[in-house]
Amino acid sequence: MDKIFKIALILVWALFFVNSLYASKLQVNAKTLNTSKNIVYASDGAVIYYNDSVIKADKATFNRDTELLVLDGNIEMIGYKGTKEYTDYMEIQTKSDEVKFEKLFMAGENDIWLYSNDVNKSEGNYSLGQSILSSCDIDNPLWKMSFNKSHYDSVDSYMKVYDAKIYFWDMPILYTPYLAFSTNKERSSGLLFPLLGYGSDEGIVYEQPIFWNISPSVDMEFNPQIRARRSVGGYATLRFADTNNSEGKLRVGYFKDREIYQRREGTTDLRHTGVEFFYSSSKVFADVSSDELNTTSTSFKDGLLVDTTYISDIDYLYLQERPIHFGSDPTRVSILNYFIQNNDYYGGVYAKYFIDTRKENDDETLQQLPTIHLHKYLDRLIWNNLTYSADFEVTNLTRKVGATLQKAEFNLPLEYTTSFFNDHVHFSAREKFYYSKYLFGNGTFENDNYQYYSNVHEAEIFTDLTKKYENYVHVIQPSLEYIKPGSESGDPVAYEALGSDQKELFSVGLPEEQFRIGFKQYLYSADKIKLKFFQRFSQIYYPNRAYKWSDIDNEMNYNWNEWTFYNHMKYAPEFSKIRELTSSIRYKGREGLMFQVEHGYQTALEDSPDEEEINDINFDMRYMYNNTIGFNAGVSYDIETQEKTQWQAGISYSRDCWDITTSYRQEFIPSSAGVKNKNTFYLQLNFKPFGGIGTNTLNDDQR
Repeated sequence: MDKIFKIALILVWALFFVNSLYASKLQVNAKTLNTSKNIVYASDGAVIYYNDSVIKADKATFNRDTELLVLDGNIEMIGYKGTKEYTDYMEIQTKSDEVKFEKLFMAGENDIWLYSNDVNKSEGNYSLGQSILSSCDIDNPLWKMSFNKSHYDSVDSYMKVYDAKIYFWDMPILYTPYLAFSTNKERSSGLLFPLLGYGSDEGIVYEQPIFWNISPSVDMEFNPQIRARRSVGGYATLRFADTNNSEGKLRVGYFKDREIYQRREGTTDLRHTGVEFFYSSSKVFADVSSDELNTTSTSFKDGLLVDTTYISDIDYLYLQERPIHFGSDPTRVSILNYFIQNNDYYGGVYAKYFIDTRKENDDETLQQLPTIHLHKYLDRLIWNNLTYSADFEVTNLTRKVGATLQKAEFNLPLEYTTSFFNDHVHFSAREKFYYSKYLFGNGTFENDNYQYYSNVHEAEIFTDLTKKYENYVHVIQPSLEYIKPGSESGDPVAYEALGSDQKELFSVGLPEEQFRIGFKQYLYSADKIKLKFFQRFSQIYYPNRAYKWSDIDNEMNYNWNEWTFYNHMKYAPEFSKIRELTSSIRYKGREGLMFQVEHGYQTALEDSPDEEEINDINFDMRYMYNNTIGFNAGVSYDIETQEKTQWQAGISYSRDCWDITTSYRQEFIPSSAGVKNKNTFYLQLNFKPFGGIGTNTLNDDQR
């Protein structure tokens, strides 16, 4: 819609200017000014003023009886929003509000110009003859739009263009016999720009969006779609804003594949259907401002988020997007979150519903419907350095097939803090109390009612020291935390005595006795604005284990001029091996070059045999050779399999009035028939400032 609106503004610049001529009386200045009984003659540089408009001409004639103003020779107009218009001859019939131009040339903002051989206005309706529109050089424009005629209704703000053609280097690349659109910023019903593409497995793809402006706060978009070798279907999307603080969207869709496509591609689903609903509100029941929230403990605010999806299979998501986008996760999660809070309390209601499109149904999938959460923010108890907080949570885990669970949990941590050595050393002692109750259903259990209690002792000593040097500021934050398990009890039996199907639904237990060693340090610039370096180190010591040391977790980041070096490593000293490693080098230079190399590594050790093996390297690069030419490239490479998992490369060329972007991409997407290797060639021409014309060519290989 923005592109149409921009084009419309260009086409009606002259028309708006003409309309402004009648808002005030005529004022004429010239070196030579002669008058008779009925006619005023101006020559030798006539200048005519109308409100914010100025007209210069070699000569001008005004007939007082007929109220006809005639301008002739080298006419230049400066008016509406700084636009400039040039013509050789113009008539303004002030009495009947009619205007006639001959060979009008107009230039405006963004270096856009319009040339028309004939322009007329009558009773609010404008007509343009053969016209050319462009933003390139006038003598030899690289691109231009031409049309045989157009009509503009200033009352309804509506433009109609006939036989419009877009040329690139004098080669026609787009033609439409008729184009109609609104010229104001208000939304209006009508056709949107279509989507046209091609895929080797689906043939020609054509989608024609239809927009329906129902009201200022409600609209609807229909997206009928044809995939020549696959299916016919479409989507309908309803968008609304019911208040100033909320908005929503409802989308439904249906596609039916041809049976020949199903046999050829080996897909399992013939029909692809779905319903999606999104709603967000930052104020549901609360009627207070954020300022009141900060100053009044009794005030509160609330919010609601609903994001639900019900689909038959993953192809429903893939079909609704442009070919270069797709839904990559076969598991979809619908959520509902509502919260309400003030300075002292927080309450929330949450729900999650899972759909695994790989399964025939979700009867065995646990659904969280719902969770109710109440929280008391940190507050003092008797003394200022004795604090507490509290959490109470109730969750219902349900499904059609398999054991279900209703559980209630209560957490109450108490903490005492103090400082020593002039606030250089801090000490904290915590006691954490936990209670939970579980009710099992949808099955026969020896114990369908279970409750659990535990407490944990914690102590921590830490410091936060800052020292300023000449060129930088150094901050260190060492800490040592001790965690000791307290007592626990289960009723009527211990947790280990429950059935295996019950224990799959939840887990309880005390943490191991442990010492947590932590060290953080930061280097800032002297003004403490730019972070130069940081390191975060942690390791746990377990006194009761045969091998007492946990993995070493070390994260570092160093910023040096245009370079950024990052490393995050988890090292298992028990096995003398690296468990996880992420390293990256990023460069962003002023000369237009930006690249990043990232290596990701993860391995399965003896204590985690089911861990996913990862060993890949990713490279991304962008380079602006100059203000005109740019390059981009990227590749993901699996070192173990020695295969590229995804890659793309492209080039862009930009001039003052147009640019072109082309790229080629290979990636893998899931489908009901497995994983497809998708190769995409993308080409887009962009005619500044209107927008562009693009195309995609797709090749698909089944894996």
